[in-house]
Amino acid sequence: MSELQIIEAALQQASRRRRWARALRGLWRGLLVGAILSLLVIGVWHLLPLPFWALTAAALAPILCALAGMIIGGWHRTPLPEVARWVDGHQHLKERLSTALEVAGESDVGTWRDLIVTDAAEHAKGLDLRRLVPFRLPRATRWTLLALALGAGLGFVPEY
Repeated sequence: MSELQIIEAALQQASRRRRWARALRGLWRGLLVGAILSLLVIGVWHLLPLPFWALTAAALAPILCALAGMIIGGWHRTPLPEVARWVDGHQHLKERLSTALEVAGESDVGTWRDLIVTDAAEHAKGLDLRRLVPFRLPRATRWTLLALALGAGLGFVPEY
């Protein structure tokens, strides 16, 4: 495996992990929107004579919104040069990876280019993607759980 392939493989893994992190964040945001929508529909159903399908829609809203949020969050693929700049900034690599990608595309072969690519490949081997892009629960999680609990509790309240 050449040094350029090592750099590209590390950047593709970072891009994939970053995309999954955005998708999970979108899932929780979508679930929050769906939970609030469900809470509103159930609250209105208790006050006004709505058809029974409104309760079915209120029950499906969090699931559908969570799926939509996950798709929207993970939709965008980030190009490798942009990922390289992002990794350089977060790992304080002083533009090693992005410069190596730019220089590797040039046609003239020189020792300077080889040195830059070799240095970047050594730093790419040492990347810890779990530390660089950790999977965490977003802040919206607590509000989502609160809205879901309120919606479930409101289901036990008799309608007006």
